[in-house]
Formats: sequence, structure tokens, C-alpha cells
Amino acid sequence: MRPAPRSSRRFSPASRSSARSPRPSVPATTGRASTRPAPSAPSARRSPRPGCSVSNTLAIAASSASGIRVNFGSMTKPLHVGRASQNGVVAAELAARGFTGGRDALDPPWGFFQAFSHGEGFDADRIVGRLGDPHTIVWPGVSIKPYPCGVLGHPTMDAMRRLVIAHDVQPESIVGIRVRAGSNILNPLRYPIATNALEAKFCPAFMVSAIALRRKAGIREFNDEFVRSAPMQAMMRKVERVLDPEIEAQGWERIRSTVEVDLDDGRTLVEEADERYRGGPDLPFTRGELHEKFSDCASLVLPPSAIDETVGMVEALEDLPDVSELSRVLSAAPAVVAQ
Repeated sequence: MRPAPRSSRRFSPASRSSARSPRPSVPATTGRASTRPAPSAPSARRSPRPGCSVSNTLAIAASSASGIRVNFGSMTKPLHVGRASQNGVVAAELAARGFTGGRDALDPPWGFFQAFSHGEGFDADRIVGRLGDPHTIVWPGVSIKPYPCGVLGHPTMDAMRRLVIAHDVQPESIVGIRVRAGSNILNPLRYPIATNALEAKFCPAFMVSAIALRRKAGIREFNDEFVRSAPMQAMMRKVERVLDPEIEAQGWERIRSTVEVDLDDGRTLVEEADERYRGGPDLPFTRGELHEKFSDCASLVLPPSAIDETVGMVEALEDLPDVSELSRVLSAAPAVVAQ
């Protein structure tokens, strides 16, 4: 066996930072959830595949250990959710085949809760007897995104949409836009200017600019061509993100923001966001909004007739004699997509 390159060893001291940290000693978490970046570096360097980036390899490996915010706006962000589900399924499949683990892996010393709370303890009352009581699908309930981007920006986007429609604001009349919010919104939505569709999902400037330019921000707006277009890039540069101390002082439990739009006639229009994000349990979609969302997404792959037929079948699914009819409609010839 060939020795590991020095690059892999250089990561080791950093991974043991708790030994030098002033915080209390933390039990070792070798591999954490599954992966450490160090072994990935030599794999990337030795890969025969052209374009295998060491930086991308390390980013993916870092998120495989535990999802990290720095990967927001990249392909690795949705990998967080996928890996979490995959790891749960793999664990259950391994256990079913006789693979063993510690019988008290969660709450004792050296267990999961102690390791991931940095030895500071955990609240057992929030766990014991609470699994499935209630199921989150019941409470707080299901949320459906009105926009294909970070949910923290949705109330701001709705506020912008109300403003431009109510005052019939034309894109060419906009001099500047300010998004006032707390750090619970501005920190995760980390991109001042988006350069591609993935970054746009975490870019407040793109979110409000899409509304300003098209009065909507659906799946057709979140594409590289629109993000990089001259009108979009120009509009995003008119947007200022403002950390508002009054909003910050109200706490993090709500998604609060205010949109201010300066016009070329000297007026400044202001719209406050609704703290209840649309599509969530406190402000659920109307049936019409739900159908509009489905139609917008499905229009990329289905013709209008198939979309209408699908909606009708799903709404009456319990009365459908044969579910294969729904499969037939969903297998219709793909739509001719015009961006």
C-alpha cells in the first residue's frame, strides 16, 4: 500500500482543534457523520477524470461530514438533504442485515448528543416520548414553496411583488432598492450578486430583481441565462442589503423584512413583508396558487393539455378507477419549452 500524500496529513491537526480550544473537551468524533475532508484530497489529486477539482472535492467531503452554509449556492446544498435521507436508509438496511452498532449510541457520555453539543448537554424532554408525537406533517404542517429558492427570501419577494403591482412600477423607473432585514435572513442568503442560477437561490438582489423585471420568479427565471442577462445584472447592482437594527432586535423566530424602492420621480415606495411566509402552515396556498405552482413547474416537461388533465385527476384521485390513467397522462409527449 502506498503511503498517503502529505496533503492528507496536513488536515489532521485542524480536525483536532478541540484539544487547543478554550471550550470544554469534546469527545472525539472520528469521521463525524461519515466523511472527513482529508482522505478526499489525495483521491482528487490522483483522479484520472479531467476537471476533478480538489476544491470541489473538499467542499463535497466537508458537507458529507455535516452540512455547512458555505456550500449554499452550489450543487452541494441539495446534497445535504439527499445525503441525510440516504444515510438513514443505509443505516436501516445495514441493521436489517445484522450490522451492529452501540446499543446506547445517542444519550450517554461519548454518545451522539454529547459529542454534537460540545459536551454542554442536551434537553432530553424534547426527545423522549416525542418521536412521531406529533408527526411534523401534522404539526407544524406541510410547506410548499412559492418560489424555487431559499424560503428566507420568500416574504421579501412577495412584498416586492405586491409593491410593483400596486404601484405599476416599471423596471426602467427604478433607481434603487433596499432590502432591510435581520441577520437571520441576510447571513444565509449570502450572495450580494448572483452569477448563476444556483447562487441566485441565495441572493436577495436576484430575488427582488426578478420580481422587478418580470413580476414573477418561477422555475423559468432561475436559469443561468436570465441570471447573467444584462438587465438582470444591472438591476441587481441597484439593490442594497441593509441589516436593520430594529428588525434584528425583534429576534430570529420570524422572517421579517422591509422593501424600499426609490423611483426616478423622487418617490420612495415601502412595503413590509408578511411574517407568515406564503405556502406555510400559517398562510397556506389557495387551490389556485397550488395549481399555478404545479403548472409552472410541469410546463417544462408537459404540454398544457396534459397539465390540465393531470390536475383534474389528482384532485379526484380517490375516485380514479385506474391509477394507470394518471401514468399515461404524465408520460405525454414533452412540451416545447421556450425560456
